[in-house]
Amino acid sequence: MKLLLTVLAICSIQTVSSTFCFWNTGCPYKYFSNKTPYNSVRGDIRDSVVKLTGCEPVSIWGLIRHGQRNPGTEFGKHMKEALVIKEHVEASYNKGNCSLCAQDVENLLNWQVNMEMFDKPFQLTKEGYQESEGIGRRFKQAFPKLLEKLDQHDYLFRPAQGAWMADSAKGFVKGLGNKDLTIQPPKTNFDILSPYDTCKKYITDVKGNPETYAPSVRYLSSSEYLASKDRIQRRLGINYILTDTNITALYDLCRYTTSGLENKLSPWCALFTTQDLKVLEYIADLRHYYKSGYGTPINELLGQITLTDLLKSFKDAKSGKGKKITSYVTHATMMDMVYTALQLFKDDEPLSTSQRKADRKWRSSKLAVFSSNLMAVLNKCDKAVDDYNVVFYFNEEPLQSICREGVCTWQEFEDKLSPFTETNTEFCHNE
Repeated sequence: MKLLLTVLAICSIQTVSSTFCFWNTGCPYKYFSNKTPYNSVRGDIRDSVVKLTGCEPVSIWGLIRHGQRNPGTEFGKHMKEALVIKEHVEASYNKGNCSLCAQDVENLLNWQVNMEMFDKPFQLTKEGYQESEGIGRRFKQAFPKLLEKLDQHDYLFRPAQGAWMADSAKGFVKGLGNKDLTIQPPKTNFDILSPYDTCKKYITDVKGNPETYAPSVRYLSSSEYLASKDRIQRRLGINYILTDTNITALYDLCRYTTSGLENKLSPWCALFTTQDLKVLEYIADLRHYYKSGYGTPINELLGQITLTDLLKSFKDAKSGKGKKITSYVTHATMMDMVYTALQLFKDDEPLSTSQRKADRKWRSSKLAVFSSNLMAVLNKCDKAVDDYNVVFYFNEEPLQSICREGVCTWQEFEDKLSPFTETNTEFCHNE
């Protein structure tokens, strides 16, 4: 998170020139909502671990979003159809109608499509596996004594449903460096990793309700979005009239073909200015805000259900019956709901459909990136009072907003999570 804020601050003072060349810009915009590479925003738990005098970690609980994956069937279809626009850009440039820099056009024309991206929807990419593996490896190095030897009763690893979830879990476990660790299969019925999947009220009133997506649709009529749409059209100088679907597909080509591990941005990103990317990012922010965040009250309740597992896990650890590590792999939707339940990243006012607030706290490019994670560490201390505390980490950096300096006393932790035990799923069946 510090990295994101620092880079944004540097970018904000960059001189704007009349010709924007993406290939050699000193400060490219790397934040692509829920398709942001993990390496663009992560910290490093090895540097960030909070060292407390007289305290020793005894248990870790983690919720991790799956790593980078291929697009779904529908979005992949639109992306594949949009590939033809590359030919229109070439023709426009040859006629002198395109304002893209020569090198940006050359990079785009030399770009080779990997058809596996379209032929294997939702499949975890090689980079997605490496993201998950890297998290496991760094946590092993940060907490070597706790994670060095794990017997069968010392751990619990489980993904939500989906092959890309299972593969992400495999990557994380491989990073821990123990080949004998077992991953539990996903649950096929109610699951705390996706309680919304079996919640009729959520499915009907939120996920399947057009009003949930109305704010992001209204933003497409805002002066800011329309100006961006016109700017993209004029920048490319093509006769091919771009629709909203085309622009989304081009944005997805930029996002899905960017590598965070190699620090290599896709040539498709050259089609957009920094301002365009910020506008497109905000559309996704609105969708996340209402579909799984503060915009809809039920989301907070669903997040509370998941967090009861964290409380139980650490209570068990205090009594000597817990796990050294409990780690789950889930969806961005669940990550959003958990943040909402904890009252994290909450703006004073709801996100506006007409006015994008640059300094908003709810940023899907921080909260819902590939491999985003929320980790909690229970520490046992040699003290007569407050002998246990809990430190939260968000994308491998201490989450200082949750408690003072990021360290919660056991009482603060229990006071925060205990009310969630009263939450049940009865509301899911209420008409």
